[in-house]
Amino acid sequence: MSGDEVLVLIVSVIIAVLLWGKSIYETLRVRSCPSSNSGIQLIPLGVPLLCAGALYYVLRRYASHDVRDSATYTTFYVIMGAAWVGAAMRVWELLGINTRDDLIERGNTAAAFAIFGALIAITFCFAGGNVGDGPGWWVVVFAALLSTGSLFLLWCALDRLGGLGEAITVDRDPASGLRAAGYLIGSGVILGRAVAGNWVSAGATIVDFGVLGWPVLVVFSLAVILERFLRPNAQAPQRSVLFFGLPVFLAVIAASSWYLKVKS
Repeated sequence: MSGDEVLVLIVSVIIAVLLWGKSIYETLRVRSCPSSNSGIQLIPLGVPLLCAGALYYVLRRYASHDVRDSATYTTFYVIMGAAWVGAAMRVWELLGINTRDDLIERGNTAAAFAIFGALIAITFCFAGGNVGDGPGWWVVVFAALLSTGSLFLLWCALDRLGGLGEAITVDRDPASGLRAAGYLIGSGVILGRAVAGNWVSAGATIVDFGVLGWPVLVVFSLAVILERFLRPNAQAPQRSVLFFGLPVFLAVIAASSWYLKVKS
């Protein structure tokens, strides 16, 4: 490994340990309280392991040959991914849904669904930046910034136009949380695929991102329209997960999976 890669590795280890260590501590502290018996509060422990496994799979199958064939570089990018997802989740929490407050301490099921979706979506965004051949780690960072930043912008717009954040944190509506998870994961799949591929230049990456990533605007537009009809209201402060959450979640996941298969 080169000197800059060693430095990035050290920084990634520090960030991952600090952020995920804090999350694990907060989860275990709350779980130790006799009044805490909600299994959803274990999401900060279990889902990140699932994300790490998914990233490892992508690296071993679709990353450049020097990463696929090297345990050292595979570990390097898994650790970088842990730091990336941890840091990105802290940024995402600033947009309205807080893992500690809404999930760990309050056991909010709606927030649990949304946080699950955000973790998976950010992982897809980072994993996509690792697909294909490139000259170094900075290419992964550039691509992941492009996909993750777009995910956050779309979430902010959807929250503002569709009122998802309030439905999740104030109304505590699980159906809204599950729909949010679907929107996030579907968008993460599309955006991750949009930044995947062999590196040519920053400009070419941005062009390809636009060409391959535009379907995410379809997901966004449909989400805005659906939320106007499906979100809670005074007559129905909580909606049925089975009828108002699960069908949308499954439809978005199916559509994004089809997109990924077609563009593979």
